[in-house]
Amino acid sequence: MSTSAYGHTVRSFDNDLRRLTEVLVEMGSLALRQVSDATRALIEQDDSLAVGVLDREPQMNDFDLLGEEVAMQLIARRQPMGIDLRSIIVLLKGFTELERAGDEAKKIAKIARRVIADGGDPIASCREAFVHMSTAAHDALSKVLEATQDRNEEAAIAVVAADKQLDRVYKTALRDVQDAIASNPSHVPLIIEAVLVLKAVERIGDHAKNLAKHVIFQVEGIEVRHLKGQQLAEALGKFSGDS
Repeated sequence: MSTSAYGHTVRSFDNDLRRLTEVLVEMGSLALRQVSDATRALIEQDDSLAVGVLDREPQMNDFDLLGEEVAMQLIARRQPMGIDLRSIIVLLKGFTELERAGDEAKKIAKIARRVIADGGDPIASCREAFVHMSTAAHDALSKVLEATQDRNEEAAIAVVAADKQLDRVYKTALRDVQDAIASNPSHVPLIIEAVLVLKAVERIGDHAKNLAKHVIFQVEGIEVRHLKGQQLAEALGKFSGDS
């Protein structure tokens, strides 16, 4: 099921809900830039990109506060029920997921600044995997924002399914890091940084997946946050695979 029109009798409610969605999408655009610049800073050893991420972090927090304020005002004025209330709840949770994804980007940027200053390269042993994961996490975040804006359940399901691949690459990268520890014990401090940035990217993918599950709840009215694999397949009747 996919819908892009709100279609309420009270047009002003449509406008309020649309405004809340627009704020989320604006925050999402910033989150995408934060993730892209933070991961590029590490890959390209570009300190200016990392500085930009840290400088923009307060904007992410401002969006989070604005979204909460708009949502609370909307609930107070309209006292929504049913799918209308679900829509507001999903958007509110979306702000939280984006804010947390931004926090992970900030972690990566801080590590990038630290290792660039020290002349180290923590992802030397897992560069290919890190690049792959970074692209996948950014793509998942972009697609789930589109799914949220369009209230597109099928697109959200696709984001949940795609997270399996990111998790597989993450596990492969961790094995590469373990091998690096065995062959270069003196590089342990850098390798610890590698584990931290890999986990941060994996968490960004998780936040995209979480938001996708919120979208499924919005459209279907089925709570799927804690369902995995076959349980999720049975709940939706159309999806199969691990989550």
